[in-house]
Amino acid sequence: MSTGYRERRRPFETAAFRVALALIPRLPRRAVLGLAWLSGTLGCRLDRKGWRIGRANLDIAFGGTKTTAEKHAILRAAYITMTRTFLDVIWFGTRAPERLTRYVAIDDSAQPIFREKNQICIGAHFGNWEVVGQFMALRGVPLHSIAMPVKNPEVNRLLIARREVTGQTIIPREGALRKLFAVLRAGGKTAFLVDQNTKEKDGGIWVDYFGLPVPVTPAPVALAAKTDSDLFIVFCLPQRGGRYRVYVTESLPPPTRASPETTRMMTQQILAAIEREVRIHPECWLWMYKRWLIKKPSGPSERYPFYANRA
Repeated sequence: MSTGYRERRRPFETAAFRVALALIPRLPRRAVLGLAWLSGTLGCRLDRKGWRIGRANLDIAFGGTKTTAEKHAILRAAYITMTRTFLDVIWFGTRAPERLTRYVAIDDSAQPIFREKNQICIGAHFGNWEVVGQFMALRGVPLHSIAMPVKNPEVNRLLIARREVTGQTIIPREGALRKLFAVLRAGGKTAFLVDQNTKEKDGGIWVDYFGLPVPVTPAPVALAAKTDSDLFIVFCLPQRGGRYRVYVTESLPPPTRASPETTRMMTQQILAAIEREVRIHPECWLWMYKRWLIKKPSGPSERYPFYANRA
């Protein structure tokens, strides 16, 4: 997309987002869920590129263990989940204490996160990853979370304001590690989403995800070693009636030293935990993302999807 076209489009994007900010918080919960269903259902029909990527990703993850109809159903549900997550950033951003308290529950497995200790929460683009930071901050655990800025600066500013409404701090991905290091040193808590591509030149290391090597950030493990921080793998699962449940599947003590071998082993453990949860609830993961974009030079080239490129 040309820079000129993007610049011309921005005022319309900003206006549309401001309309959404004005209207969505006024909707009752049932209407938000209906809008998510309608928008997600239309989106999966109109987004041919994303649908094709999602189908390729599902073929990698499940091969012949699921039928074409099952994969299509998963992908349609994933579009609805993604749309609901976006709408809820806006909806929970208004009357946040009342709404978050009513619709979000913390599982007993997540209670250790509320200890007064420096900790790292690790998640994925799964379920409603956005609500975790909003709800934790409301409960007195203000997370410092990394987020990739939206390309439209004004929309990005408005979106961050909603994300930070309960006390969460959003840190831009560029240059984030120094800030997170300082937060952890001071006894604070940070959050990462690790199911994204991080090139080797940017510090990424290769681990397996659904049987294929992918480059991911080792930063959570490295920071845990340097700051003696515990790691928690956290998810937020949609429930009936528009509710959510926040839970932890694994907690990892900080490594005594961040050797390359230890860092790779623990990072692989984290990705394996995410994979297990995605296998249980495949409708909750963002299949439209180019997760296997970068081929490992020595990897099984023929197994990568059509959109993949060499590292």
